[in-house]
Amino acid sequence: MLGGIAYIYFRKWVIYVTYSAQRKQRRSIDLESVVEKGDGYIKAVPWPIRLLLFKFDIPQDIDCHVFELKFPSPLIAAAFKDDLEILSFWRNFGLGGVTLKTLMPMARTGNPRPRLQSVSIGFGGGLLNALGLPGKGAKHTVGELQKSHFLSTTRPTGISLGGNSVQDYFHTFLTFHQYLKNTRFAYFYEINISCPNTPEGQDMVKNPDLLSSLLQQIRQETNAVVSVKLSPAQSNDELLKFGRLVASFPRTMLNLGNTQYKTCKEVGLWQSAISVGGGGHSGPKLFLRTLEMVRLMAPLGLPIIATGGISTPQQAQQILESGATLIGVATALVENPFCVPQINHHLAST
Repeated sequence: MLGGIAYIYFRKWVIYVTYSAQRKQRRSIDLESVVEKGDGYIKAVPWPIRLLLFKFDIPQDIDCHVFELKFPSPLIAAAFKDDLEILSFWRNFGLGGVTLKTLMPMARTGNPRPRLQSVSIGFGGGLLNALGLPGKGAKHTVGELQKSHFLSTTRPTGISLGGNSVQDYFHTFLTFHQYLKNTRFAYFYEINISCPNTPEGQDMVKNPDLLSSLLQQIRQETNAVVSVKLSPAQSNDELLKFGRLVASFPRTMLNLGNTQYKTCKEVGLWQSAISVGGGGHSGPKLFLRTLEMVRLMAPLGLPIIATGGISTPQQAQQILESGATLIGVATALVENPFCVPQINHHLAST
């Protein structure tokens, strides 16, 4: 697809220009600055041109259902972005839904920069991310949603919940729920217990009773679909234990896959390339573990979002045939969103 080739070369040009400026200023190389500049270029394109050049219809008959939620395509944006304008831009490529990045109750600055870098192909490619969940907080994001036209009745939006304790997670949930419960938008909640960059918020990975307590509290407030995001770093026995716990609650699903923690040295970067020495590695290298997790958990009978390393039509087909219901994409969207219509058309033709 010519658009995809042009996008890839444009992205390479933005990286080159940004890195050159950083070197001249004797600053640390910082991919996050590239992302910010790229987002600015996208926002500078007038909406009519965006709709003409970057809007793709979703083929018939590739839709899927999770309870009453209908996703016109099994491809959804994984939880890594909260810029509603950029998410809308990506959704127009043919995503069946999007998930907002994991949000905490209050604003959070995240880790010091640099905290996002590209990984070379020799080390699996992809990104190394140690952002540390920066964000404006749940209340601010609800305000942005209220003022925008982002939420949809036809393409579900996932709300990824974060926190440093069960109380924090529940507070984040309530902030969104007070608004969403009175709307007709299609949405679901996702409990992220697997972020490798916020160790103080991973107590639920170590203690399933805490997750059970949170699910009980949420179920007392809403019957909305709830997903639980598990980590590829968990052992298969741990995954099955958590999967059975989630299955004991009604209207739940699993998100299998997330970034895998790697030190800078492990992915061929200088130790100072990431301020905290390492972060979550995403990209093609994750695919085999994601596939393994899906095959392990499919017999539980829960809907599954497969997230991690999926970027080609063949990988998407294989992961769906192995038991996934939806596919979460992140790095693939950043590197070439034109993969979305390619995958959609492949799925429609098989």
